[in-house]
Amino acid sequence: SGLVVRRCYSIVFWRFAMLRAVVAVGVITSSFARASVPTSDKRTVVVTGATGQSGSLFYHRLKAEGLWNVRAFVRNATKAKSILQCSSCDESEGVFIGDLNDPASLAHVMEGADALAMFTSSSPHCTGVPVGPFGKCSYPKGAEPKVIDFEGTNAQIKAFASASGNIASKHILYMSTMDTTVPNNFLDKLANGSVSFYHLQAEVAVMSSGIPFTIAKACGLTNGEGGKSKLSIGHDDQYFSFTHTVKRDDVARVLVEAVRHPESAVGLRFDICSDYIGSPTKDIVNDVFKVARYPWDQRGGSSESILL
Repeated sequence: SGLVVRRCYSIVFWRFAMLRAVVAVGVITSSFARASVPTSDKRTVVVTGATGQSGSLFYHRLKAEGLWNVRAFVRNATKAKSILQCSSCDESEGVFIGDLNDPASLAHVMEGADALAMFTSSSPHCTGVPVGPFGKCSYPKGAEPKVIDFEGTNAQIKAFASASGNIASKHILYMSTMDTTVPNNFLDKLANGSVSFYHLQAEVAVMSSGIPFTIAKACGLTNGEGGKSKLSIGHDDQYFSFTHTVKRDDVARVLVEAVRHPESAVGLRFDICSDYIGSPTKDIVNDVFKVARYPWDQRGGSSESILL
């Protein structure tokens, strides 16, 4: 079908983009290494989807450390007050009100930003059993996967890339989904939204933007405190199953470490899930980012070793 052909083109394209990213990673990480020299100015991180289940965890982890200027991009100040625990919930507290369909609001929040963490994602509303004849799923009008996951991601990339600053020193972090190697999978069939297909297109857009990136592709998401499970890191859905899950908080803490250690995390696109047994993963740089590298990615493990 046309969807299968388009997905095949997408897979070929992102493999080419991965090769291009690895070739360029020495230059990219060198730029980050220079940028990581301590200064009085904090780097600014924009979090979109900040009031969502995963985005809010990432936001709170960043804010708690006090190492970055954190901006939340939200649609609703009332919801932000409840979830982000802000007071005035305006720009004085780093809370920017806007919409993915509003280019002006996106341009405003991106101005002066060093990193963009995208947690925006479409979400189906389902009744009964989501798959099969005993349930029904739908997406809110204007919030379908094509609109949010593809067009919305492209709009964010455009605004971030167009803002002032050298794109080589910027960083995009994107939380995506596993099971994108299977055309028309069960997630795609929910309300015929092709959600994983459009997530894959979003990944392609991120990787072809020319901006250093880190993409974490999560398996089934659950709630609860992170840091208590052994994380499984791989590629091409090798750990995907209907019984394995990963906590949203684990994905959030991994991406926080990507902000902290961009020299180790840029150019990586990896699956993230968790095991039922094994010691909890604590060392994100060595046990996630290094594991996520392909064998030909021989970058050093610290900023000192990648300076040109």
